[in-house]
Amino acid sequence: MADPYFLSPGGKSLLTLFGAEHSLGGIPGYEARETTDENPARVALIQRITVAYLRHALDIEDACWLAAHKSLSESADPLGRLESS
Repeated sequence: MADPYFLSPGGKSLLTLFGAEHSLGGIPGYEARETTDENPARVALIQRITVAYLRHALDIEDACWLAAHKSLSESADPLGRLESS
């Protein structure tokens, strides 16, 4: 579901995970188990990218956002791709 990224105007970013399942969980309800992908590395990547993006978008700091882009683009075996426009 990348349509919002490609069809919306303005600055935006898209994280595409390679080999991931559709749902990586969340907190939909007490003791709910709605994730179909429990890969710890992918969950940790989403956490790091989310924090980096929020710190960047809220003008707190850009270093971790730049590092996230760099780590995914320079990895020999990346878990995903990060695009920004």
